[in-house]
Formats: sequence, C-alpha cells, structure tokens
Amino acid sequence: LNPENCGGPWSYYATCPFNECELLMAHLERALGSPEAPPNVIAQEVAALPSSTVKAPRALPIALLRKLEEVAMHHKGSVPIHGR
Repeated sequence: LNPENCGGPWSYYATCPFNECELLMAHLERALGSPEAPPNVIAQEVAALPSSTVKAPRALPIALLRKLEEVAMHHKGSVPIHGR
C-alpha cells in the first residue's frame, strides 16, 4: 500500500486503509502476465474477479466491452493495462 495513504505519528507504526482496487489490479497483472492483452482476455479475467461489492462471475456492460475493443484498435489489437 502507498505509504502516503497511511496515517500515524510514529515512524515504527502506521495504519493503512485497505485498498481493494490495488489488490484487484495486482491480481489482474499476475493473471495476464503482461503489460497488455487482447480485449477478450482482459474482459474474461475482469469478469472472473470477485470483489467486496460484486460476486464473480460478473457481467461486464456492453459499453465497457466496446471501449476495450476501441482501445485495442489503437494499440495493434492489445489493451495496455497501465496508462491512460
């Protein structure tokens, strides 16, 4: 977790809030094993990710799947998982 998100006046102890987004992203990075992947592979991995608010498998909205395809068209068929 990012130390800037942690609080506490002591140098030897800090409390850090749970950041589920970072955990989900880390899981996705491990599952893909690459900084980019085809949109269908990313969609499949994301749909299979459970979270504290959504059970897996989740249904991804059509608009999101189209956006993945659109991004892939600009990156030779793959979607970078980091960046804008």
